[in-house]
Amino acid sequence: MYLTLVDPDTDDKPGYQPQLSITLFKPQLRNVRATLARAGDAVELTVGVRVRVGGTLGSYPARSTLQLRMYEIDPTFTLGVLNQNRAAVLEALTRDGLLDRNAAVPMAELPLRVALITSVGSAAHADALHELEHSGIGFTVLQLDARTQGAEAVPSVVAALRTADRLDVDAVLLVRGGGSATDLAAFDDEQLARAIAAMRTPVVTGVGHEVDHSIADEVAHTAAKTPTAAAAHLAALVDATSTRVEDLAVAAGRATELRLASAEQRVERLARRGADRARTVLLERDGRVTELERRTRRAAERTLERATDRVTTLQSRARIHDPAAALSRGWSITRTASGDLVRDPSSLAAGDELVTQLHRGVVRSAVTATATTELDTATDTEVDTELDTVNDHEEGTTP
Repeated sequence: MYLTLVDPDTDDKPGYQPQLSITLFKPQLRNVRATLARAGDAVELTVGVRVRVGGTLGSYPARSTLQLRMYEIDPTFTLGVLNQNRAAVLEALTRDGLLDRNAAVPMAELPLRVALITSVGSAAHADALHELEHSGIGFTVLQLDARTQGAEAVPSVVAALRTADRLDVDAVLLVRGGGSATDLAAFDDEQLARAIAAMRTPVVTGVGHEVDHSIADEVAHTAAKTPTAAAAHLAALVDATSTRVEDLAVAAGRATELRLASAEQRVERLARRGADRARTVLLERDGRVTELERRTRRAAERTLERATDRVTTLQSRARIHDPAAALSRGWSITRTASGDLVRDPSSLAAGDELVTQLHRGVVRSAVTATATTELDTATDTEVDTELDTVNDHEEGTTP
């Protein structure tokens, strides 16, 4: 194995970066790998990893270069550097109030549009997609490919996060499978952590295995143990909302049934009260109608009695004033030949023809002489009355 050591502390000198070639022959490579295995394989010799190694200096005559023939490595140095860096990053994020910023971003109740940031084609990518598809919910997944290991990991993931934040998504899934501490070092990077904290979209992380916990997990909205668990978390949120909506629908249905039942009971009570009131009103009205009928009948009877009395009186008066009755008492009616009643002898002349109506017949005569005779007041009045009655009777009827 051939490696190159680069001095990391020369960033203040652009263009100047001392390098040293490393040669690791097979026997020493086996020893180094055994040492790393005893340390739990927490360190891998990848680009960007800080290491402390031991070996002997030698030269490569063909190129006239100096090289180090490596024979040992100190994994605790690397892990110590990682822990120191991690502690410094956490301190800076805490000082700037960034640890809980993304956690304060509201998560949609139905996070169905998801941006998946991972190395497309990796096991983590497959696990997250399988979990979303297996849920049967029907997520819309926008996949953003990013390097999740090595020197390119931090700028690649940061660029993917910024792209996802511009998309119309409900949540971001940032996942990576398990690996060594050095493999996961990118997720402890301060620049990546600040990018997550600045997101306007909630970020759900699933980095490494159950025992791994990164700074990315610290600043994310929600941290899951694995890529599968991160995808399952979103599915659980949708299921919980669906269940809550179903429960609300059932509760609303029950409440509606109760309200309907209560309304029906009120309607029935009102109907009974209305019917009772109607019966009472009808009874009262029937009573008033009966009373009105009784009073009307009495009034009609009284009116009929008064009318009968009047008719009887009129009949009596008619009988008294009947011309036939006057004629039967010896009165007579004298007219001229033209039919005019004779009231005053002075209206006659000698020779005028007269027609006298008696009770049992008619007498025709001629005037030979006239004389005026005064009668007493009572007799005169009675005569005038009977004559008027006769005249009125004959003028109002057909003889």
